[in-house]
Amino acid sequence: MNVERFIEDAIAEIKRNIQGRAIIGLSGGVDSSVCAVLAHRALGERLVSVYVDSGLMRESESERIEELFKDLGLVRVNAQERFLEALRGITDPEEKRMVVG
Repeated sequence: MNVERFIEDAIAEIKRNIQGRAIIGLSGGVDSSVCAVLAHRALGERLVSVYVDSGLMRESESERIEELFKDLGLVRVNAQERFLEALRGITDPEEKRMVVG
């Protein structure tokens, strides 16, 4: 696989399919990070990258994500209280996954 060609093709496809503004969810993981960077290269300031801070990341991870992606115009939504309140009293791991999802 030719990585440079893949990047060029992905950017061209995004430009072809997105005419106006766009929004992308950024979790900080590899998949969403790569997608956000490619989309930003294609759309520039027409892209809004959103990171929802659930309060469930490792210590300082949210700050790191915010710093890494500040050039993408990242919007950090503080939803810690909402997530933690929804999880209060739940002990079953499967139920926790359902609530977080």
